[in-house]
Amino acid sequence: MSRAEREDHRGRHRERRAGRRDDYREPIWARPEPTGRRAPRSRADIADAAIAVADGEGLDAVSMRRVAAELGLGTMSLYHYVHSKDELLDLMGDGIMAGQLVDDAELERGWRAGLTAIAHATRRNFERHPWIAEAMKPRPQTIPGPNATRHVDQSIAAVDGIDAELQTKMDIIGVVDDYVIGFVMRMERATDAMDEAGEADVEWVEAVFDHLRRRLGTGEYPHLQAALQAQVDAGGDIEDLARMAADERRFDRGLQFLLDGIEVELGRQAAPAAKRRRGR
Repeated sequence: MSRAEREDHRGRHRERRAGRRDDYREPIWARPEPTGRRAPRSRADIADAAIAVADGEGLDAVSMRRVAAELGLGTMSLYHYVHSKDELLDLMGDGIMAGQLVDDAELERGWRAGLTAIAHATRRNFERHPWIAEAMKPRPQTIPGPNATRHVDQSIAAVDGIDAELQTKMDIIGVVDDYVIGFVMRMERATDAMDEAGEADVEWVEAVFDHLRRRLGTGEYPHLQAALQAQVDAGGDIEDLARMAADERRFDRGLQFLLDGIEVELGRQAAPAAKRRRGR
């Protein structure tokens, strides 16, 4: 057995022992960061190295051995900082959450401006790190780190000026998050499809569009057919409908639609309360 294999074996054994002690061990955020000669690196160094590996090669490429090698450490030395692969993922998840923090001044410009700033920061963060959703997947006994907690605090600060119950405020935060994450996932698929179409055989691409035209010609899809006809009348073609799906300008338009709807609903909820106050 090689030295690397022995270190891997000891590391897995240490993780199993640590797993059995999970109920009795403080989370990584509650433990002081190791210092001294045995700790030439910081937790931030570890998070940065692991994030760089994931950005370049995907989350599956991240392992205790790989991150230790990137830092010039032995695998067992890394366990001095993190007790398990899950704790490494916790460090990574919280490290990238720093990218979703915004200037506090943005939160003082009103709820719409604050949520817009957070939405854009969240979108950029997910685009920089496509593996973020997998890394931040809830795991047993996971506790949010300081950056994740700060992001939640900023989100609540953004809606603090809204005259509504806390449940309504949290619903607004959640629906904006859902929109942003859903948009990023859809754009990623649309962009990948456009890239693949660009790299594919021209005859195959034409065959696909010819098939779609024939399907539309059956009259089974009247609304899509009408949309295509309007596009043709304007000098376009069916390909333009695919390009519309990949138009990244849709993000701001959709976000404004969403915030407009929230504003209307807040006004509707506030009207009865205002009427009751006037009647007193």
